[in-house]
Amino acid sequence: MQLIADSCSDISVEELDRMEIEMIPLKITIDDKDYLDQFDISSTEVLDAISEGKRPLTSQANPEDFTKVFQKYVERGEPVLYIAFSSELSGTYQSAVIAKDTILDDHPDADITIIDTKAASYGLGLIVERAHGYVESGLSKDEVIAKVEKDVKDIRHFFTVDDLDYLAKGGRLSKGQAFLGGLLNIKPLLHVEEGKLVPLEKHRGTKKVHSSMVKHLIADNVTREVHITQANAEAQAEQLKQKILDGTTITDVRISTIGPTISSHTGNGTVAMFYFNEGV
Repeated sequence: MQLIADSCSDISVEELDRMEIEMIPLKITIDDKDYLDQFDISSTEVLDAISEGKRPLTSQANPEDFTKVFQKYVERGEPVLYIAFSSELSGTYQSAVIAKDTILDDHPDADITIIDTKAASYGLGLIVERAHGYVESGLSKDEVIAKVEKDVKDIRHFFTVDDLDYLAKGGRLSKGQAFLGGLLNIKPLLHVEEGKLVPLEKHRGTKKVHSSMVKHLIADNVTREVHITQANAEAQAEQLKQKILDGTTITDVRISTIGPTISSHTGNGTVAMFYFNEGV
């Protein structure tokens, strides 16, 4: 079985290559110039552009991108599993569905499975990593799909941002809320619900929002891996990691950088936390 992911998993190109997972990049436009996510542009370049007052625009992968990749494996008679970025946040999933339907017209026996994870960033990344582990362990196609579908139900996302104005510009909250939040040092805690970004709580300061994130970990009975991502917020990510290590029995906490496409929407100062709810 060939696994396929898109660049919104925020797994590096090098790591995907190591796992032999094919990556479909989304596109980013800055100053009327187009870039392929992770291949042509880095998170640092995106965040630098945002710091300069520019607003990167992103666009979905198109059906032709998927058709080319799917076709390669279909012609080899190899089953394909595409683990997709949330359909609520991008049209990329729908592009893959269109590509699958097009291929089935000519190859009715093509074995292509597409799973809408309703996940983003390393929430999606953790699902992809586990899927690779299932394939490597020799599970059948149906067993892999069943386990991935359970992981989709169990994945949790929590994130907070430093720049409320940037979220306001993206329509995530009102300009008035952003202004008042900046004055009062309000840090929003957001999560992903049915694939959409949803405000969950408001806290006064970084320490309190981090404490709330750890409380969610404890409430969900998490004992295994937690992944933190950050966008120009290394110190805050390290602080959250230490709070997790000090306040729980969890020992596996990784930190990585938010990818270019996701950074385009969250801006500088974002810290996110992802894990599987083991209490389900």
